[in-house]
Amino acid sequence: MVSIQVPAEYGVKGFFFPYERHFVCWQRLSNNDIGIVTILHERMHQIARFQDNFFGEAPS
Repeated sequence: MVSIQVPAEYGVKGFFFPYERHFVCWQRLSNNDIGIVTILHERMHQIARFQDNFFGEAPS
């Protein structure tokens, strides 16, 4: 699988790749491990979910 960098307009640093009807989102951790941030279904609203999972709160 080839990962794609999350577009800058999402305001987060990370990567994702499609898997069946989902998007697996991950980022490199401070100890250089890879951490799975979230797994989104293709029908979910990704901007709010990305920010919620990366930063702990949804945008207002």
